[in-house]
Amino acid sequence: MNINKCQLNISHLKMICTIDQAATVKEAAQALFITQPALTNRIREAERRLKTHLFIRKGRKLIITSAGKRLLDSAQKILEELERAEYDISLLAEGIEQVLRIGTPHYASFKWLPFAINTFNEALPNIELEVTANTTHEPMAALLRGDIDIAMISSPKKRLTLDEACSASFILQDELLACLSSKHKNASKHYLEAEEFSDEVYITNSTVPEKDREYELFFKPKKILPRKVLQVGFNEAIIELVKANMGLTIMSERLIEAYLFNNEIKTVKLGKSGLKIYWHLVYLKQNKMIKPVKLLTQILQERADLVQ
Repeated sequence: MNINKCQLNISHLKMICTIDQAATVKEAAQALFITQPALTNRIREAERRLKTHLFIRKGRKLIITSAGKRLLDSAQKILEELERAEYDISLLAEGIEQVLRIGTPHYASFKWLPFAINTFNEALPNIELEVTANTTHEPMAALLRGDIDIAMISSPKKRLTLDEACSASFILQDELLACLSSKHKNASKHYLEAEEFSDEVYITNSTVPEKDREYELFFKPKKILPRKVLQVGFNEAIIELVKANMGLTIMSERLIEAYLFNNEIKTVKLGKSGLKIYWHLVYLKQNKMIKPVKLLTQILQERADLVQ
């Protein structure tokens, strides 16, 4: 890449990202700590350099063009990577030689996090663990893009089939369970079949069917869908709605355990044989990853009661 051919600088990239998030030109200018005329001049300068319009003005609002959208997409990625690089460099000054970013699915709990970080830091003080919040829906895709270093995922298989660039470390076995109010008509059953969800309100934190979870493993094979899907977004909110008998959900055994202390929620197996899943740490095949992943795996296996 020839940086001398680049027409724009960081201020232009920050400008387009700020305008995209702002409600008005005035608000965008305030966020950038410049005047509205200065913002207008910056837009015109970028458009002159690129020889195309990035925005169309409608009243006090700037409407982004197709060219502007293309630039916005790249600007967001560049600024995110720059922020990450600056953060990593600041850690180097503090004696941190490596940052390992862990991506977890959105249905995960974090009971394991304080213990894992403390134990990990004692053994490898020059490596910092960091859990990212923006890769919850597709941790594997984030891993391959380089957004994270380790993906914590669940799978119906104990041995994973992975991209040739990746390796996996098995953590532990778990099970998906139906979770319902103790007042629910099916609370005393030993197991539930997919058909018994067809007239139910299903409460979830994502309406997007996810790989290796209940839709693919339990509902799809029987071509069954619940009567209504209610998206909440937070595990605690799901639990409260289930307690109130406003619907039911499916969670991993290790995640739901913390909410069973007062008998307001009952768990029931999925199918006569149950539905086992297995937790793994997946990472790119790099020498620098072998030692920290091995250590993290040992920590999580030793305190399996905390994981998920």
